[in-house]
Amino acid sequence: MTVLAKFVYEIKPGRFDDFMSILGQAAGPEFDSPVLPSSVRLFRCVVPGPDTHIIQLFIEYPDMTAYGQRTDFENNNFKWRALFAEQPDSPQRLVSVELLSEIVPSAPH
Repeated sequence: MTVLAKFVYEIKPGRFDDFMSILGQAAGPEFDSPVLPSSVRLFRCVVPGPDTHIIQLFIEYPDMTAYGQRTDFENNNFKWRALFAEQPDSPQRLVSVELLSEIVPSAPH
């Protein structure tokens, strides 16, 4: 069943483009692995307005096995960890992470 990894980031004022650059690097071929997400979507809360500094990143995997394999790849890749390591000058701050599994009404619980 589908698994969504939800990352909530706070982006420092004026640093949105810097954060997008990090995401662009993360999507590069250097970080391809045998298992990749099914989709990656980025959302911004529209209330209280377009200058909201909270970004939600949803990464979808076909199942928990795929999520685990990709997570192992990321955790064991020094360059990946360095890319998202928070430093005092980082454009983002990771606020929370959630792992969600899809509920299919006809499937056993």
